[in-house]
Amino acid sequence: MPQSLTHIVHIVHGFHIGGLEKLIVNCINQMGDGYRHTIISLTTVGNIIEQITPQVTTIALNKPPGNSLRIHYRLFKQLRQLQPDVVQTYNLATIEYQCVAALARVPVRIHAEHGRDSYDPNGAVKKYRYLRKICAAWIHQIVAVSDDLYSWLAHDVGINPKKLILIRNGINTHYFQPTLKPSTAAVFTFGHVARLQSIKNQPMLIAAYQEACHRSPMFSAHTQLVLVGDGDQRPELERLAANTNSNCRIIFAGSQTNVRHYYGLFNAFVLSSIAEGIPLTLLESMSMGIPHIVTKVGGIGEVIVEGHTGVSIPSQNQAALTDAFLQFYHQKSELTAMGQAARARIEQNFSEFAMVGEYKKLYQCSA
Repeated sequence: MPQSLTHIVHIVHGFHIGGLEKLIVNCINQMGDGYRHTIISLTTVGNIIEQITPQVTTIALNKPPGNSLRIHYRLFKQLRQLQPDVVQTYNLATIEYQCVAALARVPVRIHAEHGRDSYDPNGAVKKYRYLRKICAAWIHQIVAVSDDLYSWLAHDVGINPKKLILIRNGINTHYFQPTLKPSTAAVFTFGHVARLQSIKNQPMLIAAYQEACHRSPMFSAHTQLVLVGDGDQRPELERLAANTNSNCRIIFAGSQTNVRHYYGLFNAFVLSSIAEGIPLTLLESMSMGIPHIVTKVGGIGEVIVEGHTGVSIPSQNQAALTDAFLQFYHQKSELTAMGQAARARIEQNFSEFAMVGEYKKLYQCSA
C-alpha cells in the first residue's frame, strides 16, 4: 500500500513577488516526492504562483485591512476541510492564526521568523513580543533563519529554546552562476533588488547615489543605479529620483520574475535596509559573483565577510553609503576578487540543497 503524502499548509499574509514568497516557491519545488502543499493567503495571490512546478492548491481569503474575526472562522473551516498534517505560518502577520490551527486539530504546527518589519525593525515593541510569546504556546517548533533572529527570540522574546531551530536561507547556486560581463561596457551598474517599501530604505539609497553623482562628475557620467522591484513607495521614489541637479541615471525596472538576467548586468549589488533576516537577493547576487555594499543589519553580518566579499555600512548612514558608492567605482580593480570570494562564500555555506534538507528533516521529525 503506497505511503500517504505529508500535507503541508503554508499560511502567508499575501503571496506576491518577494523574498519570503520566493523562498517558499523554491522549497516547494525542491521538496520532492512525499509531500503535497496548499498555500493559504490571508489577502491575495499573485502570479509568482506560476513559478511553482508541482501541483499546489491556492486559497485567497481576501482579508480586508485591520482585524477580522471572520477570517479566523473562514480559516478554521478551511483547515477542518483540508485536514493537513502540518501548518506553517510566516512572520508576525500570521502567527496569531496558529491558535486557529490548534483549534482545527492540526497535528503539527510550525512558525518561521524571516525578519522584522519597518514598524518594529529592532524587535523592541513590547506588544509584538508578547504576541509572539503567547502564540508560542500553540506552536511546536519555531524556525529562525539567522543567528540574530534565533538569539532575539530566545533572549528578548522569551521563547523556550527547545522550541527553536535555526535553518538559514539558501539558494540554488547552480542556477545563480557568474556570467561574463562585456569588458567594454561603458557604464558601471549598481543594482538593487527588493520590494519598494519603507523597511528597505530606498530613499536613502537614492539620496546617497545622487550625492555621489554630485561629488564626482566622472562617477555621474559613467554609472547608473538600477532598482528592480515594485511596491507602494514607487511613486514617491520616482519623485525623489527626478528631483536632482546632478546628471544621475536612476532606472526603475519594476517587478521582474527573471531577476537572474538583471544580476548579470550588475557590477555591484546594493542593499540599504533598516532590518533584514537573511535576504535571498543578497545570497543570489553573491552566488553570481557580484560584490556588495550593504547595511549591516539582522542576519546580513552572518553572510558577508567584511572587506573580502564586499563592504558594509551602518544602518541609516547616508554619508557612509555615498562614500561606498565612490569607493567601489574608483577601485574597480579590486571587485573581481571580491566577487569570487562572494561566490565561494555562498557555495560553501548557503546552498538551497542544505536548507531544503533541514526543512524535510523538521517535517519528518514533527510528523
